Amino acid sequence: MSMLSVVSGVQEYIQAMVDRIPGMKVLILDADTIGIVSMVYSQSDILQHEVFLVECIDSDHFFSQEKMRHMNAVCLLRPTNKNFLKLSQELKNPKYNEYHLHFSNVVPHTRLEQLAMCDEYECVQQVQEFFADVYAVNHDLFSLNLPSTVRLTQDHGKWTSYEESNYERIIEGLLATCLTLRLLPAIRYTSSSELTRSIANRLQARISEEQSLFDSIAHEKRSGEATPVLLILDRRNDPVTPLLNQWTYQAQLHELLGMENNRIDMSKVPGIRPELQMIVMSPNQDQFFDDNLVSNFGDLGVNIKQYVESYQKQTKNTAKIESIEAMQRFVDQYPEFRKLSGNVSKHVAVVHELSRLVETNGLLEASQLEQELACSENRQEHFRAVADMIRDNKITNMERLRLVLLFALRYESEKRNIAELKEMLVKKGIGPDQCELVDQMLQYAGSHARNGDLFQNKSFLQMAKNSVISSFKGVENVYTQHKTHLMGVVDSLMKGKLKESSYPYTQGFGSAQGAPARDQVPRAQVPRAVVFVVGGCTFEEARDVMELNKSFEGGRSIVLGGTTIHNSRSFLTDVAQLILPH
Repeated sequence: MSMLSVVSGVQEYIQAMVDRIPGMKVLILDADTIGIVSMVYSQSDILQHEVFLVECIDSDHFFSQEKMRHMNAVCLLRPTNKNFLKLSQELKNPKYNEYHLHFSNVVPHTRLEQLAMCDEYECVQQVQEFFADVYAVNHDLFSLNLPSTVRLTQDHGKWTSYEESNYERIIEGLLATCLTLRLLPAIRYTSSSELTRSIANRLQARISEEQSLFDSIAHEKRSGEATPVLLILDRRNDPVTPLLNQWTYQAQLHELLGMENNRIDMSKVPGIRPELQMIVMSPNQDQFFDDNLVSNFGDLGVNIKQYVESYQKQTKNTAKIESIEAMQRFVDQYPEFRKLSGNVSKHVAVVHELSRLVETNGLLEASQLEQELACSENRQEHFRAVADMIRDNKITNMERLRLVLLFALRYESEKRNIAELKEMLVKKGIGPDQCELVDQMLQYAGSHARNGDLFQNKSFLQMAKNSVISSFKGVENVYTQHKTHLMGVVDSLMKGKLKESSYPYTQGFGSAQGAPARDQVPRAQVPRAVVFVVGGCTFEEARDVMELNKSFEGGRSIVLGGTTIHNSRSFLTDVAQLILPH
């Protein structure tokens, strides 16, 4: 049994798509599939498959381009109404010799009939369903790139067409994930969340409707092998994790600089060189990044110093480097070094900027208190410490708000303390909309909305190792003692000990042909699992899943997915949507 890899699954679809059609070809994508492909293949990788042109069907000039009848078109498109309209228009006046159509999810039969009627010149050679319909971030992490799903938690009667569309996208994404990873899973959901129950039951119905797609997967299953599980969680069960500052490389990049489809906009970084204004940070295309995804900030400093020194030897340069600032100066002063490895310069520039932000925003001071709020109970001491930190001028208003949100979530019943802290935020110039986020967060993910008590496992959290590294000059201690709520849930799941009362199975479990009967529900170890967080997962949770995967043997593995991958700003932006009128 090989380990699950969502990256490999998406790569295999795309490789099969471009390699089956010989000769010069153009690849036609849409706004979504451009992102999906770019996550697993670089532009140079695509060119090696005789793809000479990549076109976006959504671009304004798509229909006005000149005809290239010597080229064949390979299309990978999401099966949306808009894409079918555009394809129909293209086929009535085709630019290319042949069209090989691939859709990233199930295509309704009526849509195929519509395309056939438009294909007057008989250019369409094939129509396939290739389930490359998620953004594969790491081998064990994917996203649906849905930035705001918070209103799905409201009554269904309040949903707009935007919520309906997001709901259907979640079902389609999970269906595609099961097919990409070749899993026919038992589906479990969060008992306290009506939204996860609804998604689980709708997905179970869709799997039954598309039974023929799952037949071969059911036949592949070895007799006696336990059933894989798809567990659907609700972000409201743990609103703390997305609020914390992060100290491991991938998570810290997203928290401080923001990553979108593995790309980081560095254009606002002081003194940044033009070639580094937009960079790609992909573990699939960058070995150093892959090796250091979960390195904490202290270890990262040491590792990047060794990385620079290994290239120094190649340029026979003996400049002494003792800090991140010295590394940045070295890279700036020696252009021949930059030429030798753009990748080293990229990481030096990024770590230099992370170091600057940590210092200017007072993140070391704020983060220590955040970790204490997340991992221990001491109301009086915590109130005093948060009040002192709000008054302190070392930290930013974002850090002040973050600390009050964490205090409010832990000590939700202490209304007087929370009101005092909110008044202090106002005095620091924080606007009413942002202060209102405190009440909004409690409405969204207070104890009434959570499945059990988020803060109950205090002894486990306090025992978690506090990683303190100061072996690199210029880097202070780091704080990674917090372990996510998701880690405990997934650990129990994989051991077969997750309570069915808290995380029930769908009612239709066992009804699809080839799915296991209800009495065969795994009570022993779960061999493989997909864990999906409605409302968005985080890179800290991805780190914990990675740690669990490293501890398994024999191909047992977990893949984590989310409607999006949050940092604190995107999470608060989503929660703030509850304040806004429809």
